[in-house]
Amino acid sequence: MLTLVRERLATEAGAPDPRQRQYAVLVLVAVVAATAVGWVFDLHTPALIAGLTAVLALVAAGGQSLRSDLRRFVWFTPALVLVMAGGPLLLGVPVLAGLLVAVVVFGAGMLPALGEHYRIGGQTFAAATLVSTTTGLGTDQPAWVLFASALSGAVFALVLRVVIGLSDPTRATRVAVANTLLEPGPGVLERAAAAWRADGSSTWLGRVLAGAARFRAARETLLAQAQQSDRTEAERLRQIVAEADQVAAELARAVRARACTGLRPQARRDPAQAVLQRGGRQDLPDAVQGVNQGLDRIRAAVVHRVETPATPADPGFRRERVLGAVRAHLSFRSSLFRHALRCTLAVAIGMVIVLLLHDPSASSLLLGLYVVLQPAARDTMTGALERTGGTVLGVVLLALLITLLPGAFLLVPLVIAGMFLSMERLRTDYQVLLGCLIAITVVDEAMKLERPLVNVAISFASNTAVGAAIALIIGYVSYLVLPSSILPDVRGAVRSTVWSVSELLRSVRASGRGVDVRQALQSAHVLALRRTQDLLGVPALLDGTGEETDDDRATRSAAIALDALRQDVATLAFRPDGERAVAVPALRAVDDMLGGKPTAKIPDVPEGSAPETELLASSLLENALHARAAIDRTFGYDEPWKSYTISFVRPERLHIR
Repeated sequence: MLTLVRERLATEAGAPDPRQRQYAVLVLVAVVAATAVGWVFDLHTPALIAGLTAVLALVAAGGQSLRSDLRRFVWFTPALVLVMAGGPLLLGVPVLAGLLVAVVVFGAGMLPALGEHYRIGGQTFAAATLVSTTTGLGTDQPAWVLFASALSGAVFALVLRVVIGLSDPTRATRVAVANTLLEPGPGVLERAAAAWRADGSSTWLGRVLAGAARFRAARETLLAQAQQSDRTEAERLRQIVAEADQVAAELARAVRARACTGLRPQARRDPAQAVLQRGGRQDLPDAVQGVNQGLDRIRAAVVHRVETPATPADPGFRRERVLGAVRAHLSFRSSLFRHALRCTLAVAIGMVIVLLLHDPSASSLLLGLYVVLQPAARDTMTGALERTGGTVLGVVLLALLITLLPGAFLLVPLVIAGMFLSMERLRTDYQVLLGCLIAITVVDEAMKLERPLVNVAISFASNTAVGAAIALIIGYVSYLVLPSSILPDVRGAVRSTVWSVSELLRSVRASGRGVDVRQALQSAHVLALRRTQDLLGVPALLDGTGEETDDDRATRSAAIALDALRQDVATLAFRPDGERAVAVPALRAVDDMLGGKPTAKIPDVPEGSAPETELLASSLLENALHARAAIDRTFGYDEPWKSYTISFVRPERLHIR
């Protein structure tokens, strides 16, 4: 345990991190003070509401730079305060309480269409709504106490975020950008670019991203060429990639630093030079030049840091993004819509049962139901039985612990302190967040009930089992009623997704040449958004069959790569006209790769263009390379990069020869 704590309070290099230690000290002092005040003045419920509000605010509105986190605090925290304070008051009006829960759960199920942070915010807000309206927490308090408690928790979260981030407000953005030099695979560059845009789009970090995108595209090209080469040449290319990765790791260290006056010798090495000195062929593929160009771009940007903002996207980008997501997913054809509807139906039935029972031990019913249903951006019931057993068993063990342990009320501040110290885990694993909320509500309600604790344990366990059973039944029935596929056509899904992304890509190419294709571009974006989201859900359906194969992993890789490619193309569509024209060669190369041509070549992207366009053009190529390799594995080709053709006709007539 002490080793785990030390790791959490240390930097990536292993040295003590003063920010993490300051954060931990502030959290522990606040939790101890709130616990003492609640115990002495009988204010444990207001203290608990304040603590939960602070935790949920940090989970949903944290995780990026100080500027972007504060921006999310502005719009998320008032809604969180209202639902945490108003939820207990709505229990007296069951219709309004049920309507609020249904609307929030459905909205939270649809928000993943807008991006990762919207997904986290929506799911966190849904959890807050369930806790405040269904567990009975705070129903014995007057309205002004509830609002004061929730507001104080939100203010504490805001102060905590400002205090920790004020000394280095852009640290999270630099770390995200540096990770593009350390983590291979699709989607990494898109996450870093999103963090960079949210932090004001400083020019030097944009140039680092542009260089990283060029480096990553060239790196993937070398690996693709290694697959097509003989053993000796393939080994030489992989050695060049390994040397380049070492140089990139040194540059990542410089990117993470707050200031850089010079680079270490390891960061200035030529990756190919060491391999050439070992002998063998002296000629190098063109992709090696792309690797060096990307690394040189990063070196120049790191040393000469220009903080001015880069060129922004067109003003209509955000509005078109939202409208496109609504048009794509507000339909029974969307797996995201079907799953949101499934969650809403199950929670509505559970809400009716909770309101009819009028039993505090029913507080875990809806949260247990939500854990089992596992709200996610896909059509899935994967692991539902495992989550059912885990949830019920967890509540039973917790109830037994309350029965046997003296001073069990101390479990509540301990869990809240653990949540404060595990923010990253709570953002990435929704089951852990819901599990912590279940533990807090069970302990709090059990301490209030004037019944034998054994009976309390049985009541909580049985109500949790009821919630889990509702989730399983609704999930199974919805698969029979709603238009979905229990045994998906994997190859057909890949074909239709490739077709839709290619249509979007061709529309953007045409707009870059000055053709007015606004209507066609909007339609292509809607279709590509829906197809990529559906393909992201296919691996979960495959996992539900109980088999985990290389084909499943290949499908997942293809889905992630094609979705990242779709994001790049859609973002490029809202860049200025002159910048889109610069990316036309990259769009043509990506079109050729997805269409089945066996060549992997990096077209020239002028370095004088805007960093955003350079980033997108190279990122397109990297994601296309990942997608092409995954498509080859999905269709079971023995020879990598086999030549094939995709007929770009209506989706129902797609075929690969």
